This record gives sequence, C-alpha cells and structure tokens, in this order.
Amino acid sequence: MSSETFAFLAASVMVAGSCALLFVADSRRAFSGRYMNLWLTASMLVVLCAASYLTEAELDHPSLVVALANGAMVGAVGFVWLGCRSFNQVPFRFGWVGVAVLLIMLLTVLQSSLGSNWSGMFPKMLGLSAFSALTAIESRRGAFGSFRVSWVMTIAHALYASYAGARAAVLGLRGHDDVVFENYFSVEVMTILSLVFALVNTIVLVFVRIEELVARRGNGAPGCYTSLRRLATLHRQLAGSVVLGVEILDFRVIRHAYGVAHAQELVTRLFYCVLECRPDALAIASDRGGVVSVLLAEPHVHDDFFTALRSEYLAQSSGLADGYASTLRITVSTANDEARLRQNGAVPPAAG
Repeated sequence: MSSETFAFLAASVMVAGSCALLFVADSRRAFSGRYMNLWLTASMLVVLCAASYLTEAELDHPSLVVALANGAMVGAVGFVWLGCRSFNQVPFRFGWVGVAVLLIMLLTVLQSSLGSNWSGMFPKMLGLSAFSALTAIESRRGAFGSFRVSWVMTIAHALYASYAGARAAVLGLRGHDDVVFENYFSVEVMTILSLVFALVNTIVLVFVRIEELVARRGNGAPGCYTSLRRLATLHRQLAGSVVLGVEILDFRVIRHAYGVAHAQELVTRLFYCVLECRPDALAIASDRGGVVSVLLAEPHVHDDFFTALRSEYLAQSSGLADGYASTLRITVSTANDEARLRQNGAVPPAAG
C-alpha cells in the first residue's frame, strides 16, 4: 500500500468517525426509528474496517486482523441495506448479515496460506457485490425511494456491486498477478474506491435524514411531525382545539433496562399508532420522556379512540422488551390548560 493511500485511509477514519458521532448526537436529540441505529452501526463498522486495515499494514498483515477488516467491510454494507429495509418498514433479519460476516471472516483465516493480502478476497468481493445490489434495489422502494437524493444511493451501490463482482471474476479467472487486475482492480484502486463509496453513503444518509426531518416539521399540515413549541403555538391559535398527551408509563424504567435505542423504538411505534388511529391529527410532537402530543381540531374525543390506540400500541410493542409492553396514560388539555406543555418545555414561562 502506497503512502498516499495510507494517508487517505487515515483521513477517512477521522471523517467516518466524525460522521458517526454526528449521527449519534442527532439520533439522541430528534425523532428517529430503528433504521437510524442500523445506519449508526454501519458507520461504526466503517471506522472499524478502516482502522483494522491500518493496523494490518503496520503489523505485516496478520490473518486475524485481515479477517476482522473484511468482515467489518461487508457488515457495513449489509447494515446499510438493513437500515433501508427498516426505513421502508419491511421485515428483516440480522441473521443474513451476521452469517455472511462470520463466513467471510472464517474463510479469510482458512485461506491465510494463500498470502495475507489475498486471503478471503474472493468471498469478500461476492459479499460486497450481493449486499450492494440488494441496497440498490431497496433504495428504489417505499419511503426511502421517495426522497430525491435516494437516486445517488442507487447509482453508487449499483456501480459498487458491479465493480466488486468484476473484481471477484477477474481474481478468480486470472489471479492477482494478471495485468488487467493490477491496472484496474489493485488494492490501491479498491481502497480509494471503497473510501469514496463510504463517504458518498454517509453524505446521502445525512441528506435523507435532513429531508425526512424537514418533511415532518414542514408546515404543521395534517399528520405532520413538528416540535413541541410549534404544536403549543398552533394549539393557542386554533380555537376549540385539544391536545392529547399520550405517555408511555415506565418509559424511564425501560430505557434504563434496555437502552436508549430500544426505548426510542417504543416512541416510534407509538407515533405511528397515533397516526393510524387519528390520521386527521393537525400536528404530532414527542419529547425525551416518552410522551407523544397530538393536536386535534375537535374539542371532544371519543372513548373509542382511546381503546383503539391502546389496542394498536399493545399489538405493535408487545414484541419488544421481552414481551413486556408498558401501558399508556392519555390526558386531554384545552387551549386554557397549558401546564403539561409548559412542564415539557414547549411553552416558555410568562415574564415577571
């Protein structure tokens, strides 16, 4: 590996790490779902992959480090695919990615006698090509495909899948000493292409995230996600409107026992349950304490809605937390009763 490629690799570790930290900060601050945690995992695997290849070059290519780097590289692309499926609300299983990663790592160690630089190269290329092709297909579907920037993801993954497949074919048919392989599919070319591919993925996911939040917070249209402050302002402006506060009881207990990502997934499912039960909601907001606030135009809320919401939430959340689904507490406030919103920080206290 040349010194220029080595320096580019080190710089990309810092860039990928910075992007991953931005994803972490954003997912803890704003509304997000499981797809965000899957993309966070992909970002962390990119950092692990780049750091492993750096370590490999410094330690004269030990087979275990090469195996870790190859597995992390394939796993990163696999988790991008899982994130896209989760974004489109398509069922998925971690097993496909996990088995592929473990198999590639095992083959890398077993093939170490062929030379550390090339051990596990063929199965790694096949894994990258397969998961990139799946991501290119998934990025054209559902909600993810509705974003304008998703085309960049589709093109990038289609090209990367084609290149990885061609590299595997040339390596299998002609070997790594062939002139064609050395000119177009060498380690240096693949390294630079992979790092550009990783940065393009990060940029696309950041723009998807921004476009998603802008769409939810846009203009307070029916069913639109907004901030608590904006919801409180609309509540004061719309005469006769009411705010439903739907609180997940024991939310802090669940967050402490199962983690922030798990608890946030409960809020995400509650959010979609509210949308399903009340598609006429003027605006919806959530806070960090497991409370989803819903703005409705009508002053009277029927008991049928409460029953339907609790039933839908139980069905959506019972699979989490080892079968335990925290119950809901629903409160109703009018424009003259802003105590709960003020307590949540949505309404600033009156001056003086």
